[in-house]
Amino acid sequence: MKFAENAIGDGFITYFIRPREGLGPLEVGIVIRWMRPRDMRGIVRLVRTQLVPVSPWHHPRDSRLRSEIASRLREGCTLVASKRRCEEPFAFLHLVVQDSVLFIDLLAVDTSRQNRHWGTELMARAEEYGVKKGCRKAMLFVDEENDRAHRFYNRLGYTAIKHVSSLRCYRLEKPLGRWW
Repeated sequence: MKFAENAIGDGFITYFIRPREGLGPLEVGIVIRWMRPRDMRGIVRLVRTQLVPVSPWHHPRDSRLRSEIASRLREGCTLVASKRRCEEPFAFLHLVVQDSVLFIDLLAVDTSRQNRHWGTELMARAEEYGVKKGCRKAMLFVDEENDRAHRFYNRLGYTAIKHVSSLRCYRLEKPLGRWW
C-alpha cells in the first residue's frame, strides 16, 4: 500500500491511499492526527465494540466505561484516524512513553475499516514517535485468547517475551530504531 503524506502545521497528517489490486476502493483524504477532547465519544464506542467483546475481563458499562477510558487516556498520547478532521474516529491508538520504552496501551479499528492497513499505519506512526522520543523498544500486552491480535503483532515484528498468567495475557516486544 502506498501512502502520500501531506503534513499540515497544526499536527495533522493526511494520507491518500492509492489502491493496489485486491485491496478494495480508494480511500481519499483520511486523516491521522492527535486526539481532541471531542474524540472521546468515538473512542469509547471503539472500545465498547472492538475491545470489550474480545477481553476476558468484566468491563463497566456506559458512563463508568467512559470515565475509565478518560482516566487511562490522560497518561500518554492518542492517535486517531478519521475520514475528515472533524469527524468521529474510526480507529485509535493510545501510547505511553516511559524511560526508553514505547508502551502501546490500546489499539482499535472499526470493523468496517479492518483489513485496510489502518492498524498497521497507526502502529507505524506510534513506533516512529517512540523512536523520536528515544525509545529503544516497543512493548504491549495481548490477551491469551486473542489469536487475531497475536497474528497482527507478529506480522509487525513483535515477539512474545513472557506470559503473565495473573493478567491472562502475553507481553510482546519489538526493538525500535538502531538500538539492536
